[in-house]
Amino acid sequence: MSEKIWSLATTAAAIGGGIMARKVIEKAWALVTDGTVPNNPEDPEVDWAEAIAFALVSGAVVQLARIMVNHKSTQAYAKRKGRLPESATS
Repeated sequence: MSEKIWSLATTAAAIGGGIMARKVIEKAWALVTDGTVPNNPEDPEVDWAEAIAFALVSGAVVQLARIMVNHKSTQAYAKRKGRLPESATS
């Protein structure tokens, strides 16, 4: 696997992981709260405290999912090639 293909695959996997994490967060948030996800802060019905809490939780979980995917893909690359990819060492 060339490094460019690895980089593209890792990016695609990280984006996919982020999207899946966001969907899980939205479902969990809807179960824990009254069933609504504060997606639009311009809506006068959205409570600012809830919108900020949702932004913090969802941002942290999505970023964590992306980091996990990147970490695992770098491990797989290193195992296969015997070295880290150039982009992981800079």
